[in-house]
Amino acid sequence: MILRVAFVLLLFVMACSNDSHPKGDQIEFDINVLKSDPMIADFVQRHPDWPVIKYARADLNNDGCPDVIVIYRIAKDANRMRVILDVGDKYADTNEVPAPIYDQSIVFRDIDKKPPLEFIVQGRKGAKIGYAIFRIENNQLIDIFGEGMEDCC
Repeated sequence: MILRVAFVLLLFVMACSNDSHPKGDQIEFDINVLKSDPMIADFVQRHPDWPVIKYARADLNNDGCPDVIVIYRIAKDANRMRVILDVGDKYADTNEVPAPIYDQSIVFRDIDKKPPLEFIVQGRKGAKIGYAIFRIENNQLIDIFGEGMEDCC
């Protein structure tokens, strides 16, 4: 019950924020992006069996270079998420974590008002809804707080 109240309060605070422009962008995957986005093209080339569902771009590790959150399918009822980091002359993937099956949403929020930038992933699987707040630490995807992700992923 306390976690549900915390989630509602978090959504309320996000809705009332004077920052009306989310940092980064959230995009449904389109095959044409492979021609214009080298980070997504690299991910698809390295992982051809994992169809990309959705992605979003922002500087997540505070190095001044855009990084990409990727949600992708690994099986009929199993999605995963990882971040592609721009580490200079190459791209590096973070660890992977379970991702929602349906209605995925990625929202960037600077929750603690200091780097690195946090982001919220939410979605569902059937009637089960979940969310989690993540950030990048030492090139690893860290789950700071969440509820219901084990049921919707």
